[in-house]
Amino acid sequence: MILLTASLAAFTLVALLGLFMAIDLFRGVPVSRQLVLTHAGFAVLGALLAIGAALAGNTQVYVNIALVVVIVLLGVTAAHKRYTTGQVQKGLILAHAGLAVICYLILAAVVFGVKITG
Repeated sequence: MILLTASLAAFTLVALLGLFMAIDLFRGVPVSRQLVLTHAGFAVLGALLAIGAALAGNTQVYVNIALVVVIVLLGVTAAHKRYTTGQVQKGLILAHAGLAVICYLILAAVVFGVKITG
């Protein structure tokens, strides 16, 4: 449970950073590369901690790991398009954020003992 709690803590920071970045992006304010890299770095940390929990036998986080793959692909695609074209792909950002919220809520439910499977 320690790995999952640490993963949730990392993803809480990721969510806050993501929220600040999204607000800036939708307002047309440039987002610093350092903020993007910090967001990504803590996301990798949170994912590795969740994978560690899965490897230790916690099967409840398998869905999170699958979702993280899609979330990462959407985030990388959005960042790549922004840095190559200079335009924000708002649909990609919304899909990335929406799936991230779902993933976060599932992880929080597992950490706090809410039964999410049948």
